Formats: sequence, C-alpha cells, structure tokens
Amino acid sequence: MKGKVISVIRFFLVIVIVVCLAILGKRGYDYWTNIQNNKHIQGLIEESQNEPPTVAKAEEEGDSKFEKLEKQNLYLLEKFKEENSDVVGIIEIPGTKIKYPILHAVDNDFYLRRGLNKEYDLAGSIFMDTNNEMDFSDDNTVIYGHHLELDTMFTSLENYRDQEYAENHRTIYITTDEGLMEYEVFSAYGIPSDYDYRSLDFAYDSDKIDYFNTLKSNSEVSLHMSKEFSADDKIITLSTCEYDYWDQRLAIQAVRVN
Repeated sequence: MKGKVISVIRFFLVIVIVVCLAILGKRGYDYWTNIQNNKHIQGLIEESQNEPPTVAKAEEEGDSKFEKLEKQNLYLLEKFKEENSDVVGIIEIPGTKIKYPILHAVDNDFYLRRGLNKEYDLAGSIFMDTNNEMDFSDDNTVIYGHHLELDTMFTSLENYRDQEYAENHRTIYITTDEGLMEYEVFSAYGIPSDYDYRSLDFAYDSDKIDYFNTLKSNSEVSLHMSKEFSADDKIITLSTCEYDYWDQRLAIQAVRVN
C-alpha cells in the first residue's frame, strides 16, 4: 500500500514538473519572439538613420536637428507602412528606448498581443485608441502600450513618476505623413483605470481647457509650462498599466508645442 502511495505521489510530481517546464518554455519562447521583433524594428530604425539619400539630402540642405529627424522618420514611417498598413505614425521619446510604430485597428484589443507583423507577441504593439482620428487631430489622442517585466514598449514610462527623470525627458516626437510634431510632457500620474483621463473631444473650448488643467493638477511631479492652455491646444495621452494597486493605470500627458 505504501509503495502505491509513493508511486502516485511520484506520478503527480512528474506531471507538475512537466507542466512547469512547459510554462517556462512558453514564457521563454514569448520573450525570444519579442526580442526578435524588437531587433527587426531596431534594424529599420538604424537603416533610416544611415540611409544615404536621406542623410545626404539633410546634410546638403543644412537641415536643423529637427528637420533631419523629420526626414529620417518619414523614411522610417514609409518602411513601417510597407510592412503593415495599420501604421499611422511613429512615437519617439529622446533619451529612452521608446521609438516604435503606432498602429490603429478596428478595436483596442487587436494589437494587445500582436506585433508589427500581426502575429502573436507577448508585449503587443504601441497603438492608438480606435476612436481617435488617425491624423492626431482630436483634442486628446490616446496611445496605449504594455508595461511588462520586459524593458520594451511603455515599461520605462514608470520613470516619469520621478521628478528629475520627468524634467529631463519632457520631449515626445510624433511623426505622421504630415511630418514631425513635438509635444511637451506636462503631467504624469497613477490613476484608477476608470478615471476620466481619456476624453477625446469637447463641445466647448472652456470645457477642454478646464479638463486639461485638471489633468495637469493630477501630476505627481511638478512640470512648469511656458504658457497656459488655450482653445487650440492638442494633447496626447500615453496610457499603460501600473501596479501600486489592482487595475491601476499610468498616464503621461503632453501638449503639442511644434
């Protein structure tokens, strides 16, 4: 009887070990897939920075740093679109690892676990809210990305809750077919997922300005703005998960300045 009990215990231990190995194997494959997808994106980025006609033209015309980046990113945007027509832009935060294509789909679930190639990727993609206009013309354009143990996508946004880091990383670039746009971060904070930080448009200018001021007042860091919000302002909201408590979100918000 004792021998049978030991045999049963051994059987279940083997099953547990096999299941654990399968889970670890799947996780490892997921990480490997994400690494490969990021290497591919990085390769396209490096190509855009070194592409001879683009670089030569920028140098010949004596472009500013902004104009040179615009030429490089427009070239890169074309390359991304050749691979996936859902690409609507590029997001870049200087001084961080964040430089990715922005995708737009028929719903907000499609790119949660899909890469640029539309195949499974644990870290998903950076994507725009499906209800936003793809040309960034809304009062508030919302952009989503995962926060995972992998240092990819929007994971590094958590650093914006630190005052010094936020002060030193206030510029966000968005590139669309129309060119390069520059935004300045004005607010960074953790918030419950059901908090109203993602309203896209406003019927009245006064409501929009009040809303933007409320978003700024939420900030956990102090970020001086050179001017007050106006009726013409457009902002972007970068949204990702945060883990101080269940179902928390992290919002990084920036106003267009160029």
